[in-house]
Amino acid sequence: MPPKRYLIATLFIAGMLLLVAVVQAFKPPREGGVALDPAVLSLNLESFETLADLRLEDGWAPRFIGAQDPDQWESWPPEGGFGTPWEPASPYMGDQAVALNGPEGRSEVALWRGLEWRHYRFDAPLASARLDPARHNRLLVTLHLGRGRFQTKLLEVPEGRVLWAADSGPWSRFSWDGKAVLLGLADPAQPLRLLLTALPTEGEWPEGTLAPWDEVDIPAPPRGWITGAADLWDDGKDLPGPKLLTPWRPGSRLWMPRWDRLWISAEGTWTLWRLRDGAWTRQATGPGVLAAQPPSQMSALAPSLEGAQRLLGGIDAAEWNAVPVELAPWPAYDAAWLWRKSGAVTPWDLRWNESLEPLPKETQRQSLHSAYRAEWSAASHLRTSVRGWLPAGPQVALRELSGVAWVWVGDRVLLVRLAGTDRLRQLKGAAG
Repeated sequence: MPPKRYLIATLFIAGMLLLVAVVQAFKPPREGGVALDPAVLSLNLESFETLADLRLEDGWAPRFIGAQDPDQWESWPPEGGFGTPWEPASPYMGDQAVALNGPEGRSEVALWRGLEWRHYRFDAPLASARLDPARHNRLLVTLHLGRGRFQTKLLEVPEGRVLWAADSGPWSRFSWDGKAVLLGLADPAQPLRLLLTALPTEGEWPEGTLAPWDEVDIPAPPRGWITGAADLWDDGKDLPGPKLLTPWRPGSRLWMPRWDRLWISAEGTWTLWRLRDGAWTRQATGPGVLAAQPPSQMSALAPSLEGAQRLLGGIDAAEWNAVPVELAPWPAYDAAWLWRKSGAVTPWDLRWNESLEPLPKETQRQSLHSAYRAEWSAASHLRTSVRGWLPAGPQVALRELSGVAWVWVGDRVLLVRLAGTDRLRQLKGAAG
């Protein structure tokens, strides 16, 4: 046991660091302090109940390595959006789990279940991680094995049993209904082509097929297009399940609302694919630029004699209705938008057509940032790496639909319950 004088000295230093942190938090901004919005002054540390506390070893952080969805060209903010299945993967998964990468290529997903942490550990860095959006009983991870090699695994939680594993590209995602996993590879010889496959979350893998592109009354594929699985490159042949090869250029996007539906927008043309009899076939296609207004509808901007026409339709079939010209222009597509019949909103308070049913302004992010700044400051004095990870203060990831937030202060990650507000109640009602 260390001498008492060392313990006293350690406690004294820790107390001084905490005092400095508290004083720093109340300095004016030009002196290094934090500017507080008067709207958040009523919320403080006591306003947020701590549900879970995860201590981090030095070198561990909620960060993905090499994460890049095919339709994600800019770095997605680590805090993400609402945590919905149509967003790029975030290390913070609803109110359930957080993904961590550590030194020496190790990684883990920590799941908060039954008032305890359950750890699922891997010997390779995590490129993405997601929980099944329907029941949260499946964990989907994509591991970076090095030199452009990736592997996707589906695990049963909380048991941790691996249900299947497949060589893949650097991303994977669930269908919105949670019944299938979509993953894919870029063609190494033709980077402007993307090979996709869908694997079920329950039951056996279906037989490997490749979309034939031979539908009646739908234009043929480009000349020389691969329509036979035997003609794929080696890694493409090894990709299991029903596959489809699609053109893919900057600006292309895809959405998988159901296990048997896949929407793709590329090069000024949209296509609805349907999985039928074990193979992907085109159900409909047309000119225009497609976007999603999840979870219930798709939108399209189609050419017309007047210039361009806005259309709305469901997620199951290409049945479109024209949008009145007086309706406000839609915002640029961003997966963080939460759509509802009267308008849309993002976690950062961007809004569209919200004049009829305005949502109260979001204030809890700044409140949490201010409430935990003292702990971040203390951690940054104890670990030099914290300033590199979090140069501007604690990282706050709101999950408003779950009523919680993740707060990373540097040496630990906390799961806290958000204060009950009219905004949270309205958001949950809008999401159904």
